[in-house]
Amino acid sequence: MNATAAPLPAQDPRFHYGSTVAVGVDLGQSHDPTSIAVIEKVAPEIPADTHPPKVEALRFAMRSIRPKYQLRLLEQAPLGESYILQAHRLKRILARAQIAEHDPLVWIDGTGVGKAVVDIFRQERIPNLRPVAITFAGQEGPDGRGGHSVPKINLVSRVQAAMHTGCLVMPDTLPLAKTFRRELLDFRVSYSAVGNATFGAREGAHDDLILAVALAMYGLDSNRRVIVEPFPWGKV
Repeated sequence: MNATAAPLPAQDPRFHYGSTVAVGVDLGQSHDPTSIAVIEKVAPEIPADTHPPKVEALRFAMRSIRPKYQLRLLEQAPLGESYILQAHRLKRILARAQIAEHDPLVWIDGTGVGKAVVDIFRQERIPNLRPVAITFAGQEGPDGRGGHSVPKINLVSRVQAAMHTGCLVMPDTLPLAKTFRRELLDFRVSYSAVGNATFGAREGAHDDLILAVALAMYGLDSNRRVIVEPFPWGKV
């Protein structure tokens, strides 16, 4: 894996910066490849030894500090690869030392036929699976059945906003980075004659990488599993 990191801005010395890692998996079908993204979120944390009178001021200061999402890996399975082989592919990614030591949650598309695929992945002993049903509308969050549901527009808007504000960063050398950026440019919101919105790539294009990244980002914003030590990306 090419794990060269994009540079981050200087960090505020008043805070510790916690690092959390998540994996997003958008399941492909016959004409779409399954896509996998690994993202590291770096966000400020108030040090445990902070003098109590200073805590409230630091909490206020944290509101103006946006977390950074560093895209560390993008990978797509070949078209036609079986779901069992895709599970093995994901297992190999999760076994890489710099990922395994962070024991990341795996946020996987559990929409429609994805439910059966999630079962296959469980049978193949993929750890920490968190199925996400991608919906047309409604509230986002836990569904009460061990998974989550989130509207597609929420997922994609989170990625688009992070790109526009510079909060989502990636090295230009990252494989598939150009394809990911092109998918973002191609993503469209259209409306039917009765006013119903549909979301997706323009005709002939794909949004698989967007959704893999979006699922990982959603997971990072839904769970606080912070490791204060810096993320040791380098050669793998």
